[in-house]
Amino acid sequence: MRIHLTRDSVAAGDDADAPHAAALALPDGLDLPEALAALGLPRPYLPLIGGGRASWILRSGDGTPLAVLAQQWPRARPLPGVRGPLARLAGPEGDVRLHAEYQRQLDPDAEYDRLAAG
Repeated sequence: MRIHLTRDSVAAGDDADAPHAAALALPDGLDLPEALAALGLPRPYLPLIGGGRASWILRSGDGTPLAVLAQQWPRARPLPGVRGPLARLAGPEGDVRLHAEYQRQLDPDAEYDRLAAG
């Protein structure tokens, strides 16, 4: 399965290569938690922010929130309603598109709770 990652810029100097595209191959059949672990998110793809606190929302290609990532967390937290193989998010070309939306230094636990509540 081919994954196309993009992410928001975090500062003006980070805009030079926006949208920070990366393409990776993962084994077919992985669910979201397995795929996030295989990708190593939030590290190494997401930049480190001064102060050690940054929040991100991982969204599918259609903008659906899938998980919350935080610089201060060791791993991503998939949202409770996201189940099944990641391949179900593939577009017509068969690729899965994921975008990390920068939430600055918002509390990642509060962001998770807000998104999990719907």
